[in-house]
Amino acid sequence: MDFRILRYFVAIAEEGSISRAAERLRIAQPALSAQIRNLESELGSPLLHRMPRGVAVTESGAKLLGHARQILRSAALAREDLLGDAAVIIGDVTVSFPQSVAMVLTRPVVEEVLRALPRVSLSVRESNTGYMSELLRSGRIDLGFVFREADTVGLKARRLVEEDLVVIGPPDAFERGHGGLAPKSLRFPRLAQLPLVIPGRPHSLRELLNDYARRARAELHVVVEVDAIPQIKELVAAGAGHAVLSYNAVREDLTTGRLSGARVSSPSLQRSVFLCGHAELPQTRAVRAVEKIILEVTARLVEGGLWKARLASP
Repeated sequence: MDFRILRYFVAIAEEGSISRAAERLRIAQPALSAQIRNLESELGSPLLHRMPRGVAVTESGAKLLGHARQILRSAALAREDLLGDAAVIIGDVTVSFPQSVAMVLTRPVVEEVLRALPRVSLSVRESNTGYMSELLRSGRIDLGFVFREADTVGLKARRLVEEDLVVIGPPDAFERGHGGLAPKSLRFPRLAQLPLVIPGRPHSLRELLNDYARRARAELHVVVEVDAIPQIKELVAAGAGHAVLSYNAVREDLTTGRLSGARVSSPSLQRSVFLCGHAELPQTRAVRAVEKIILEVTARLVEGGLWKARLASP
């Protein structure tokens, strides 16, 4: 067993498909399949459940996956230690963005990494925040974002920004004012009574709204659960109901009149955005460098008014 086969196995487990893993690794699928069969023979145990569409790790495969991720990370750290303080930072970094944060951060972060860290291989993914904590704890990603402090337990977390959430409706639902938002806010108890198109659990926005509802002793009137922001906006624009999203996610829709919106009061709706990493595993120089870029880009966007949020105190 060597580092290469462990990297192959991790890719298959993460992709849930030998063919997709072969594309990601840029090797032939038959050769990859043969490598895994040889590994299973060597270990004397099946590592994958082969299904009509894709694969899933067996109990033995899950054990190997945990060891493989730790071994590969340790190897990366050892290589980094031997390189010492070399001027060029080299390594692989995986960052997962929630949809609403991706809309603001992905492009400027990627552009800055390509410019400043040309030898860093960056993998950008989009994930439901309800699963982000587990992705981080399992080592499947290096950096990720969550919106609730409760989701940072067991993680290395840094509060990046505080941003406002707004209620949106069809074009004629609210009077238009500055920034496309109604001059008067909507009280939370009234918001809870509206037909809502919002994400299902364990999406952190849904959990956050549930937290607000419990504190207000109100019950949300959910008519349909939809996780994807584009589909939520399409349904709201068509009159299927109302939704609660970050102002940044609907800013253009509000200013063009495709949607209407209002701030919420009693209580006002806001959320924190936390940048998180694994709590115990040491970070490579590459991960630390990408994290630094995320912090710098965030500050630049907020200070320039491109991300309507408030920077958190260091």
